[in-house]
Amino acid sequence: MRSNSDPAASLSCGVPERGRDAPGRPLSRVRRDEEKPEKAMEAGERAYGFRLADGSRWKLTGSGGAGEWLDELARILGCGAAPETPTHAIHFRGVKDLLAPRRGPGFAGAGNGWRCFEHGGIHRVWRHPDRTEAHIELHETFLDHPEIRYINMWSALREVHRHALFNGGTPVHATLAALNGRGVLIAGPGGAGKSTCYARLPDEWERLCDDRALMVRTPEGGYRAHPLPTWSDHLWRASERRWDVERSVPLTAIFFLEQAPKDEATPLKDPAEAVLEFLDAARQVWQPLWSRLEGEERRAQSSLLFDNVSRAARAVPAYRLRATLRGRFWEEMERKIHD
Repeated sequence: MRSNSDPAASLSCGVPERGRDAPGRPLSRVRRDEEKPEKAMEAGERAYGFRLADGSRWKLTGSGGAGEWLDELARILGCGAAPETPTHAIHFRGVKDLLAPRRGPGFAGAGNGWRCFEHGGIHRVWRHPDRTEAHIELHETFLDHPEIRYINMWSALREVHRHALFNGGTPVHATLAALNGRGVLIAGPGGAGKSTCYARLPDEWERLCDDRALMVRTPEGGYRAHPLPTWSDHLWRASERRWDVERSVPLTAIFFLEQAPKDEATPLKDPAEAVLEFLDAARQVWQPLWSRLEGEERRAQSSLLFDNVSRAARAVPAYRLRATLRGRFWEEMERKIHD
């Protein structure tokens, strides 16, 4: 059964993030037309992009030795060409010395409102409370490291996770699948059998991801889910899989899995139970990140997460899925999503 350990946990080094955003402030609201973070392309710079169902348009650029590293990240995420008018941007740059100040076109390093978040000497992130872009500096020594290169890719998606959180969504520790265009999440603690159930789904089901998904709130107020990579596959199994993160499906139901002697799906009638189960599935993603934050910001993000999953739990039907190892549990799911 697949390990659900956090790929970045092995590289935490016990070093907390330095710097802090204003607690609870929505740093990453989707700004569709009024803000288009952009900068002049440097020689040899790569640029890719993707879109999310909440309306955000993301541009990823790589320079200073990080170009080939970004090529691989873009391949894994299934990125296309960079949007002409991005609402959000992440700029990656390879550096030889993470202690040296960074100064370049359109970015002034420390000061001017930019705040630095260090991650164990492997990379550092610069954020600004009034900008929808981030600058991530990657230590050149580790750009080709067989494991750390993927850990840095996983860490880079924290900027997308933060954006989702500040806009009504969240990443969730769950598998994502769809039947006739209707998306469902299967969530549960490690060892519950999520990956096993995912692998056993029949061909009529579309399997999108088996470890984590990104739930976003649409401009219309609904919820859609995007697949996220299973980073352990790339870290330890040399996977060549491509994950189409731009693909999204409407979130029709969430099933909380437990092993049982009989296949059965029953509604969670108590709203509080649905909220707590949903919150636990999201916290499994956030806890490793929060362990590196200062208390005030951690509490603010935790409160925001609770608000987000409370709204989602009211909008998305939730079920207890009891599944056997050899039964046709998916038929129970199909009955519920077609009711």
